[in-house]
Amino acid sequence: MYPKLFTPGKIGNLTLKNRAVMEPLAMGVAEPNQTIGEAYFEYLKQRADGGVAMIILENTRVDDQHGVAANCQMSVARDEHIAPLKKAVDMLHSKDVVVFTQLHHPGRETFSNLNSNEPVWSSSSKPCGVCQQETHEMTTEEVELVIDKFAQGARRSKEGGCDGVELHGAHGYLISQFLSPYTNQRKDRFGEDRFTFVKEIIEAIRKTCGEDYPIGMRLTVDELLALNGIKDYFKIEDGIQVCKRLESMKIAYINVSNGIYESFNSLSEPMTYHQGCRTPLIRQIKDNVNVPVIAVNMVKEPWFAEKMLEDNLVDFVGLGRAVVADPNWVKKAQEGKEDDINRCISCTYCFETLVSDTIAGKGPVKCAVNPIAGRETIYNFSNKDGNGRVVAVIGAGLAGMEAARVLAIRGFKPIILEKTSKVGGQINVANKPPEKNKINWIVDYETKQLEKLGVEVRLNTPATKEILQSLNPYAVIVATGAKSIKPSSIKGIDLPNVKTVEEALVLGKALSNLKVCVIGSGVSGLETAEALLENGNTVTVIEMMDKIGGNIYVQHYLDAMDRLSKYDVTYIDSTKLVEVKPKSIVVENVKDFKVSEIEADYIVLAMGIQSLNDTSIADGICDKVFLVGDAKTTGRIESSIRSAFEVAYNLN
Repeated sequence: MYPKLFTPGKIGNLTLKNRAVMEPLAMGVAEPNQTIGEAYFEYLKQRADGGVAMIILENTRVDDQHGVAANCQMSVARDEHIAPLKKAVDMLHSKDVVVFTQLHHPGRETFSNLNSNEPVWSSSSKPCGVCQQETHEMTTEEVELVIDKFAQGARRSKEGGCDGVELHGAHGYLISQFLSPYTNQRKDRFGEDRFTFVKEIIEAIRKTCGEDYPIGMRLTVDELLALNGIKDYFKIEDGIQVCKRLESMKIAYINVSNGIYESFNSLSEPMTYHQGCRTPLIRQIKDNVNVPVIAVNMVKEPWFAEKMLEDNLVDFVGLGRAVVADPNWVKKAQEGKEDDINRCISCTYCFETLVSDTIAGKGPVKCAVNPIAGRETIYNFSNKDGNGRVVAVIGAGLAGMEAARVLAIRGFKPIILEKTSKVGGQINVANKPPEKNKINWIVDYETKQLEKLGVEVRLNTPATKEILQSLNPYAVIVATGAKSIKPSSIKGIDLPNVKTVEEALVLGKALSNLKVCVIGSGVSGLETAEALLENGNTVTVIEMMDKIGGNIYVQHYLDAMDRLSKYDVTYIDSTKLVEVKPKSIVVENVKDFKVSEIEADYIVLAMGIQSLNDTSIADGICDKVFLVGDAKTTGRIESSIRSAFEVAYNLN
């Protein structure tokens, strides 16, 4: 079905069975001593079984003192790492998978508390605008020391059986810092020619591992800092020249990327970005070099991977988040089972938890659509002991569907009771703002799995005591979701020109060419504002906190504000809604208590949601009653799916 994707390819003397390469994503599944233990081993095994031809192991530490990105980060900084690495590599080789280690040093893009509580090292003393750590300009001797650490990391990788190594020269890490005029203002040889650092690393590796040991390069070919108002940075013209110099050094391949931490949405694109958004930059590299080119390009679906190969854009397709979400992505594509792929929805929750959990030492990265990712040794479905026992699931939103899916795998007989005519719950509203169609993919996946598993879904069937009694359930799972907050204390809140976010989005173009006030600047408020603006409305966003979007994860905030910047939006912070009138609202500044009136045709409430968590319907019918999803705790897609997964997986 995808002849290009499943044609073997060559990297140097290595033959890859197909064109799918698993990119190195940090997952935080290594052991506390940075070796590959059972958790990381199983994580890799499942992706190998899933059909990828090559695995580039995660950003792998070469320096224990000044090169630490996270505690549970794979490392080749010490000889003790060799034996566990070899065990994993031997397993991957047995599955016909080519293995490279990605040698990594974060430079300034890390935190002092992870690095001997000393200033972080970099090419110059300019701190990272995101990490904001005191930064030490490495001496010439320190640079030479780190070059040797890269070489020794390559030696240990080779002794561990790896087919080659990849240098991480992307995303603003140390090699990238030396290459860029934005971060390299040195006066020694490593500043006079910014390519010298990576050149000497390659030379040191070849001296240590032999001239024929393959070395690849992950490279940010454009830092994309123009939107930050920065003029002197590493641009695509620089990227082309560096790639040509790498080619002259007989590099094994170039793995194209873009962006650094300070242009973060370009290196970890959120949902509103399209498959193929990196194509123009990749094309300029591919057209200028003859070495194999690998690239990630927001690939979520096999047809697009095939198109990249058909267009001669790449030689190999890089899959990152795609195979975190579904380890069997490649295998399903090869078997013509694309509809079975659990597609990554680009929600960036993995990157969010990389910072909040993994770097902070709180556990592995979390995937919103795949609760098993990074936890393969915990959830193995050895507990298929449902024995046909009936479980009533109330609600066919994401939580209800996920609970039913897991229960069915375990051998229970879940029956979903859904009061509306459609599955998906709040996703049927969340998909309405511009460029949010990927969010439908998780509903598509759940629907397909429930069909395959033969799960009974009763639409237009509100749960009643009578229905539950007739089912005689072993357990009841309440997945009734949540509703928008509509404070009764606000005068005029029940006027017909007051709508919740859900009501406004469903109305769509029926709300056009009006003056609308959106109350609340969380994700739903800003996304609804964009939908309203797209329909020709004039929008004012009012927020009680002292910052617009103050509680939004930074990637989503930057994306939302960037998209809203093309419109003339009025933002008012530190202000609360006091009263609604037919053609205006009364607001009060929470700092100086000044009251004012704003003209408005409609008012849209984005003031949060509250759980619908009444379990009394099961009283006297069943002792095993569980709340999942927003009915338990209001949250996001990940928390809804994970809470439902865990209840269903652990039901006994």
